[in-house]
Amino acid sequence: MPAKSKAQNAAMHAAAEGKSNLGIPKSVGKKFVAETHGKKVSKLPEHVKKGKK
Repeated sequence: MPAKSKAQNAAMHAAAEGKSNLGIPKSVGKKFVAETHGKKVSKLPEHVKKGKK
């Protein structure tokens, strides 16, 4: 699953380190980081509104 926003990317990296305050499990964060490793996030929006696809 690719990152949809910079905020999501940051949240998943925090979860992978065990520092999530959003309730994201560490295992989910690690899987996300492994799948998105090396992909650029500089062109992603800061945030995506809920429900927007």
